[in-house]
Amino acid sequence: MSSVFTKILSRVYQKKEFSVSNDEIDNLEIALNASSLVTITDLNGNITFVNQKFCNLSQYSKDELIGKNHRILKSDYHSSDFFTHLWSTISNGKIWHGSIKNKAKDNSFYWIKTTIIPFFKSGKISKYVSICQDVTSEIGLSEKMNSAEKFSTVGEFTSRLAHDLRNPLAIIQITLENFKIMYDVDEMKQKQFDKVERSIARMAHQIDEVLDYVKEKPLHLREIHFSEILKDTLDSFKIPIGIKLIEPKHDVIINCDSRQLVIVFSNLILNAIHALNGHGLIVIGLEENNDDIIIEIEDSGTGISKKDLHHVFDPMFTTKQQGTGLGLVSVKSIISAHNGTISVSSPPTIFRIKLPKNHG
Repeated sequence: MSSVFTKILSRVYQKKEFSVSNDEIDNLEIALNASSLVTITDLNGNITFVNQKFCNLSQYSKDELIGKNHRILKSDYHSSDFFTHLWSTISNGKIWHGSIKNKAKDNSFYWIKTTIIPFFKSGKISKYVSICQDVTSEIGLSEKMNSAEKFSTVGEFTSRLAHDLRNPLAIIQITLENFKIMYDVDEMKQKQFDKVERSIARMAHQIDEVLDYVKEKPLHLREIHFSEILKDTLDSFKIPIGIKLIEPKHDVIINCDSRQLVIVFSNLILNAIHALNGHGLIVIGLEENNDDIIIEIEDSGTGISKKDLHHVFDPMFTTKQQGTGLGLVSVKSIISAHNGTISVSSPPTIFRIKLPKNHG
């Protein structure tokens, strides 16, 4: 380590009450380097020394950091008031303690618990020494716990709200059917009824997506033919006249929770229907090998853009005006619970599901 840092350690630890040998100073250097991230800056915040541990975390080399201001690591997470208070504290000769979110060279973020100590020469501040600890994982865990707690509360409220909406929606559906019976239905009235029915179906689907996402879903495994799962799926909605759906020519037995897989295939087929805008082809492929069953759902639509492709399984992400952004999240969660995987490629848009034959 530089002679400058040796002198600083000597000033810190050489008190009138005791003396410190050069060997002990060297040991203190080693201990500090091994346990902490250390930087030294001048009065303007420009870096004059940095240890290797800091370089490893920030992903910058010493040559890239020496002479640069700490702003090179700025994440834009903290407000200007945060740094104003920090500089006010240390420029007045006081020690500052706090946690800072920085941005590494690869644009990833990390948190460091930091102590900044002003050092004096001839009664004036000459430099600042920062001693830091990487607390990224601890803060990440805390954020996840807070997020989980909030999600639990929001999930419970959302579940109750969705259940409450189902009753009036069912009444609207029954009333619509009664209107059809009570009045002569000509072509114009039928078009109006169709609009209402589509709106009811869309609302019911969105409510189901929310409930599928927030409720607990323990698996109830049993062996069942894929054709039965597909039949239950297709019975739950209408396929527009202009869309042709091609089913697999052969069948397989799957060890699964069939009710949850109906949710999976309902979401994927409805997404394919929406992508076709009333006209096109949906092909369901089915394969198996010694270990897995592979199911593919392909549509002849225009496909998913490259910028959206990597986000389709993200919560709240949707490209549909009436979408909840929860359908594909639930799909991935259900497939993962079956120890399977799901992926997507486009164009053409193909969702590929791989389910293990043996869940043990």
